[in-house]
Amino acid sequence: MEKEILYTITQKLKGIPGIDEIHLKEGILSNQPLVDGMLQIRRKGYQQDWHVAVKRELTPAMLPQILQRLQEVKPLLLMAAYITPNARQLMQQENVAYADMAGNMYLADDQLLLYIETGRSEKVYQAVNNRAFTKTGLKVVYLLLQHPGYLNETYRFLAEKAETGLDTINKVFKALLQEKYILPLNSKKYKWNKREQLLQDWVNGYAKNLKPKLQQRTFRSLEKMKDWKEYTLPPDTCWGGANAGDLLTNNLIAEYWTVYTRQDYKTLMKELKWIPDPNGNIQVLEKFWEEKCEENHVPPIIAYADLLEGDNPRYMEIAKTIYERYLQNII
Repeated sequence: MEKEILYTITQKLKGIPGIDEIHLKEGILSNQPLVDGMLQIRRKGYQQDWHVAVKRELTPAMLPQILQRLQEVKPLLLMAAYITPNARQLMQQENVAYADMAGNMYLADDQLLLYIETGRSEKVYQAVNNRAFTKTGLKVVYLLLQHPGYLNETYRFLAEKAETGLDTINKVFKALLQEKYILPLNSKKYKWNKREQLLQDWVNGYAKNLKPKLQQRTFRSLEKMKDWKEYTLPPDTCWGGANAGDLLTNNLIAEYWTVYTRQDYKTLMKELKWIPDPNGNIQVLEKFWEEKCEENHVPPIIAYADLLEGDNPRYMEIAKTIYERYLQNII
């Protein structure tokens, strides 16, 4: 798919009036392993070699980590099958060059300004839609991201940990192999290949296909003046969202509270003195993973995904910090 994106957008660039020549050199550069190729653009007295990084989809949630990993790559051109309008706006503000398969483009340097908005915001390419990114598949992928060493555990072990069936594990592994997130070493062993890309795809899939399908309800506290950090949560219950962001960084005020739990609602209402309220500021969600909460917050991967849901700049900043402190060295 990446080659199709690269070639399609290159052809669109060649068709722009005023562009004299476009030369594409495909392939990973030895000194820039995160770059998919070089694109040379010529017009009149202008010539520039742009480092090209190809992604299937670009959303505001994905940008901080992508730009963090590519911060030394200049000039950089991000290509994607689909770039959300908000992501395009953010990249313009940060002067990051981009181009998508719908023909939307922005490239700017000291001598060149190329800006095209086609008015098309529909998805030209649907993000990976296979068993790895269904509701149950995402639970398995989360388990593998949280525990990279589980990659070569038995299917039965993984099925027990993910609380799913052997058939689901089999389908998820086939999907991961198909998209080259993992590579086979032999008939029974695998190695990681694109774990960072899998994390970003999992974050998007979590927001679309898993989190909305979790059992959830909104509450408010009867103790209006009580700070959320004063609560002692029941067993198998932990803070998520902005609360987890604050606990992990000590740098965020949580106005809206998020809790993941395996307790029933009556237990929470009794022990925490919370009552259901559709307009309340406390979101209670089903805890979808099997492991107990070792801390009183969700694992960093889930906090990261929660904070990247939506386009809140402050939350995105904290998500970036969580990525750098807790995830970057294990992904």
